[in-house]
Amino acid sequence: MSDSDMAKRIKELRLSLGLTLEEVANEVGVGKSTVRKWETGIIANMKRDKIAALAKALHTSPGYLMGWTDEQEYSHVPKSICEQIKAEYGKNAATALILYVQLDEIDQGKITERMTVLLEDEKYSSKTKNGASPA
Repeated sequence: MSDSDMAKRIKELRLSLGLTLEEVANEVGVGKSTVRKWETGIIANMKRDKIAALAKALHTSPGYLMGWTDEQEYSHVPKSICEQIKAEYGKNAATALILYVQLDEIDQGKITERMTVLLEDEKYSSKTKNGASPA
């Protein structure tokens, strides 16, 4: 895999997740200019810890980023859906969906059950469906 292929994968994954350069940079622990340089191929030699952190931020594997495999080990939610959810409910909701779709059906059921239990807590009893207090 060429350096430009890796750069392309980084940018495509970031955009598909609806993340900004700054959001990825903050999660990886670098400046946004560094992420931009990774995406353009200006910086091709990355330290192992940065590759691992970047893969985690982009919800993929280091092997996929490095081109050792063409299989994305994680499912991705289309960018348009991520952007809608992020705009309406915030970044945490979009991230929750991205993580949720990676689970198998049994574990998705467990998460749904756990959320149902949490919503039975009295602190949520006076809130409407979207989490806002009634007017």
